[in-house]
Amino acid sequence: MSETKTFHTSLAVIADIHGNRWALEAVLQDIDRRGIQQIVNLGDHLAGPLDPAGTADLLIARTMVNVCGNDDRELFLPQEKRSLSQNYTCTQLTPAHFAWLHSLPDTTIVANELFVCHGDLFDAPYLLEEVTPSGVFLRSTSAIATSVAEIAQPVILSGHSHIPRTVSLPQGKLLINPGSVGMPAYLMETYGMESGSPHARYALLYQNQYGWQVEHIQVPYAWEQAAQVACGNQRADWVQWLTTGRAR
Repeated sequence: MSETKTFHTSLAVIADIHGNRWALEAVLQDIDRRGIQQIVNLGDHLAGPLDPAGTADLLIARTMVNVCGNDDRELFLPQEKRSLSQNYTCTQLTPAHFAWLHSLPDTTIVANELFVCHGDLFDAPYLLEEVTPSGVFLRSTSAIATSVAEIAQPVILSGHSHIPRTVSLPQGKLLINPGSVGMPAYLMETYGMESGSPHARYALLYQNQYGWQVEHIQVPYAWEQAAQVACGNQRADWVQWLTTGRAR
């Protein structure tokens, strides 16, 4: 875990870009338009059949709080243990890109208020979602509370599932998933995650006298252009996800 970061009373939270430079550009432009000075980035930055190098260049050039995601860590696995998207990503990145990824912590804390993580290093596959034979549902309050019991900070920022959520626990903790900037849906062997539209997603947090205000933002961008790149890389599944926000 890295050291506590400087804190502002308003910030933007982004996650799960997955190499979608077009979506990231649109989100950063929207954040700048709103005058938000601080950005917290929850990981899974580059893996995908899109533009990992261009995405990395944008992130490295921008001052923000970054943590590492599962797909970021898996880029350092042997080739035979990586997915197709991860292998494609590795062919596009420079040593400087890998060095940047390697420098990122798994978690960090912002001013003793915000616990920042990707969302995969808990006692369940997803912090806020439960995968069942009948579908994907919000985990029970008790299960979520057990997962975060050792975290002292009142606000927990996590991504990983790509589903925007704000969850409040009786003990006072607030959990926020901003959704995915660049991958609005995906399909696993037995289930799918889907946001329902192709928009790039992120969250805004404001602190006022009563607590935290959370705003989930959906940003239109050139998703057809991103889908064309996925198509050129023989990824019809990504074309579906990018253009519809549906897993199937």
